[in-house]
Amino acid sequence: MEDIVLSSLEVRSFFKLKENVMKRISFYLFAMLIGSMSFLMSCSDDDDDDTTVASEKVAGTYNGNLVVKLEGQEVANEPKSLSLVKNGDDAVDVVIKDFVLNVSIGGTSIPVSLGDLKVTKCALTQKDGKSTFSGATELKGIEVPIGAASMSVDCAIDITAATVDGKNLNLPIVVEVSMAGTKLMDVNVQYTGVKQ
Repeated sequence: MEDIVLSSLEVRSFFKLKENVMKRISFYLFAMLIGSMSFLMSCSDDDDDDTTVASEKVAGTYNGNLVVKLEGQEVANEPKSLSLVKNGDDAVDVVIKDFVLNVSIGGTSIPVSLGDLKVTKCALTQKDGKSTFSGATELKGIEVPIGAASMSVDCAIDITAATVDGKNLNLPIVVEVSMAGTKLMDVNVQYTGVKQ
């Protein structure tokens, strides 16, 4: 086997070349590191753009239509205005002022006055730009006219999975009507409205 003999000039040139190559590699690695850091910083968190709390997004007055069904048959279909009022960062109150519902049964219109209907502290959740909320309340002693007389009933109001998508409100309500602790019927109400 032959020994390779290198002059000191060749050895210095070799190390100088190696040093230049290492400097270039270090420079390119440093440049790539800086470039990737700026990329990561610019993509840090796209979800922080909207700092508006959930209740502020949905709060407002909605104009729309209220449809009431009793045992599957439509008994009321009328325009209504309601408000979603901010109640903390992640809750709203559903408010219908002077709520009178004209129920038509057998060709007769029966006005049922619920007064100021307010379902408080409906907890909001948000997903994919859509807000969802639910809540419940009870109304006691609602007078329902029956011919010349009236009867007093209690109503358990249940809002389940109501949604606000953009400016559009979809509000399903189930009202359990009872008298003296005995359930009489369920009334299904569907409200759809647009934020003003």
